[in-house]
Amino acid sequence: MGKEKNMDKELSDMLRGVPPQNILISFDGKPAKSLADYAKEQQEKARQKKRRPRDDRER
Repeated sequence: MGKEKNMDKELSDMLRGVPPQNILISFDGKPAKSLADYAKEQQEKARQKKRRPRDDRER
């Protein structure tokens, strides 16, 4: 666990000050996207979940 925290801190220090559009990330073998694009997609998904009507409510 100590090595993992140390690595997290190292990565955090390396990426500090780097604009999100310059950081590329890839999950599950999908093509890389910029961190800014990924964050924008996550916000849109969260917004859609909030707007979704609840069918289980009685009217």
